Order: sequence, then structure tokens, then C-alpha cells
Amino acid sequence: MNFYNLSSAVELRRSQLVVGSPELINSNISMHDHTLFSRVGFRGKGVESFLREQGINVPAVPNQSVVTAAGVLVLRLSNTEFWVIDTDKSQHEFIEALELASKGVANVYRLYCQHSHGCFLVRGENTSNMFAKVCGVDLSEKAFECASIAQTSVARVNAIIAKQLISGEEGYLVLSDIAGTQHLWNAIADASAEFN
Repeated sequence: MNFYNLSSAVELRRSQLVVGSPELINSNISMHDHTLFSRVGFRGKGVESFLREQGINVPAVPNQSVVTAAGVLVLRLSNTEFWVIDTDKSQHEFIEALELASKGVANVYRLYCQHSHGCFLVRGENTSNMFAKVCGVDLSEKAFECASIAQTSVARVNAIIAKQLISGEEGYLVLSDIAGTQHLWNAIADASAEFN
């Protein structure tokens, strides 16, 4: 097989979430399904230097994130694990090229987070208060600054939460195993209902 990029067939992607519409909005909290947005993950001792060679700024320490000028979110989940995520559905070609460029690079191993994880964006003025109902980690403004990442449990589902400015507005990007994403979406929607 000569093909390395398993995420390239954008038109064939289907979200597992059943939400009725792409977003759920009440007066204080909105949720947007980003499961179909392109993303790629890498693990290995060579990943940080590989990403820098590709012109990508990376966070200096684990559990931090940065947004590139093009709007791509870079998560550093450990010393050797990074995920690169399209936040506005405009950077598929960039992520595809990055994935292809990693082929054969020493100590850079591809992670299939496009296929393994659901992804959605939660934002609004009461979002941290809502998360207090379903997450044991304090995601309040004081405790969880912009660019922070929490690898935690939300509504009893393992999740990665990245707080970042996305399209000029602060939000929480939530990634979780695709098998639990519908439950997590429903739990967050239920917890958000109180803040109407």
C-alpha cells in the first residue's frame, strides 16, 4: 500500500454524534461538533524537532497548547506526544501534508486520533461553571488559564480538554474516545441546560 494518509478522504467522513444540528446553543453555552475537522497526532522522541522543521510552533511543556497564525491548534500532551488540530475546517491540506511529511522520519510515529476520537468545541460565559458539574478538575478562569490542557474524566468518560482562543473567542476543545463521545455530548448538553 503506497498510501500513508488515512485521513485524506474528507468527503467520506461521518460523525458518530447524533445532535440534530451541528450545534446546540442556549443563551450561555454553545457546543459545536468538530469531529470531522482534520487532525493528526504524533508520538516519539523526534516529534518536537520534526514539527519545528515544518515551521510549527510547539508548546514548551506538556499539557499546554498553542494556536498557529493559520489557526491550527497544537496540543502537547506529554514530552513526546503532540496533536495538530484544524479548528475552522480550512487546514485539511496542511494537516494532510504534515502527515505525509512524517512518513519515514526517525522517532516520529503516527497516531490515528482522527479515527479514534470525537471532538467538539464548548464555549460561552458559563462554560467553566457547567464543567464544575461534570468534571473533577477545576476549569475556572483562575485555575485553568488559556492554553492549558487537562487530561481527565468528564461525566465518567476519559477526555482531553484544551482551553484556547479559537477563531478569536475563548473556548474548550473536548476530545474523547469515539465510543463515549455521544454520552459525553449528552452529559454536557444536560449540564448546560441549567444555564439557560
